[in-house]
Amino acid sequence: MPPDVRRPTYLTDAEPWMGKPVIKVLIGLRRTGKSVLLRQIAARHVDRGTPAAQVHLFDMERIANADLRTAESLHARLRNEPPGVVLIDEVQEVEGWERLTASLLAEGWDVWLTGSNAHLLSSELATLLTGRYVELPVFPLSYGEFRSFRPAGSVEAADLDLYLGWGGLPGLHALDLRDDLSREYLRAVFESILLKDVVARFAVRNVPLLERLTRFVASSIGSPLSALSIVRFLKSQRQSVTVETVQGYLSHLESALLIHGVRRWDVRGKRHLEIAEKYYLGDTGMFIALLDRPGDINAVLENLVFLELRRRGYRVSVGRIGEYEIDFVGERAGETVYVQVAYLLAEPSTVERELRPLRAVPDHHPKWLLTMDKHPVASDDGVRHMAIGPFLLGAPLSR
Repeated sequence: MPPDVRRPTYLTDAEPWMGKPVIKVLIGLRRTGKSVLLRQIAARHVDRGTPAAQVHLFDMERIANADLRTAESLHARLRNEPPGVVLIDEVQEVEGWERLTASLLAEGWDVWLTGSNAHLLSSELATLLTGRYVELPVFPLSYGEFRSFRPAGSVEAADLDLYLGWGGLPGLHALDLRDDLSREYLRAVFESILLKDVVARFAVRNVPLLERLTRFVASSIGSPLSALSIVRFLKSQRQSVTVETVQGYLSHLESALLIHGVRRWDVRGKRHLEIAEKYYLGDTGMFIALLDRPGDINAVLENLVFLELRRRGYRVSVGRIGEYEIDFVGERAGETVYVQVAYLLAEPSTVERELRPLRAVPDHHPKWLLTMDKHPVASDDGVRHMAIGPFLLGAPLSR
């Protein structure tokens, strides 16, 4: 993503934390634009009056910074500088970074970090910095951001088709979404995530098994999936593996933010259920990287809605009420929403099937049916219908 392209929502969210005595951590899937955002945050500090000489930005994956990849060496580099702003890109590459950042914060530095690891804020860091860090998640481009990259006068319906097919990694737009180049780019991103953020970090030895498991998860998006069901699939492919190994691999993939596990929520009992989770991809472009084709339209739509709910700050579960399943239950600051996702409501039976779980919910929180239909379906059961395009462009789900 070119450095002059801004993501104003993220800059707006970051600005109130500038100068505050907490460590700010930008967490997101590799290639979602965290590095560019960090450079823009550095520039914003200068715009706000911090002398440029007191803003120190380190990209820890650059060869030029190879000799700074320990807490001691990077601290020595800053020791004689007056405390200012320090921004460390891919901080997990620094051995002992937890101690380093705790020390810098104590010395008066304004500390900003990025990482591609969901577990970056580990229990060790939490112990060192209780109440002194904040996590700022960075997601792939929203549909609104995606459209801002498109040429002036582009047709919204065509842009939505492109977004459904290619996903939201910013780097695709430097390739003008050319089919051949975009496919290669997405494969390269996947391989980078797998090798750097999973294989190297967790010392995975059986890489072919890991890849096969990841592709199976991608082909099962939106369906209940357990470690045991994955073991059974792999055994059907003459690949012997234990439940414990599969559980470990799933945890590693989640840590790398390549997949997100979503627990099931008992709507009546108000508790999480100890049964199979569902999984969603960190970016829908990974369907092409993993399956060499766009995902099933229903899986893609469900995945995009999940990411948009997370982008808006909802904690997301899969709802269960009796024999019915609700695609998503979103909770945020005392607000709850129930969301069903479908492709098209072509038949009355489809409408009834999608509405039935929402009608069964006994409370009065907002209930939504999101589809690709352009004209809303009337309902007198408290369920509202919205086209997915407007939802992805920011239409609210509040009352």
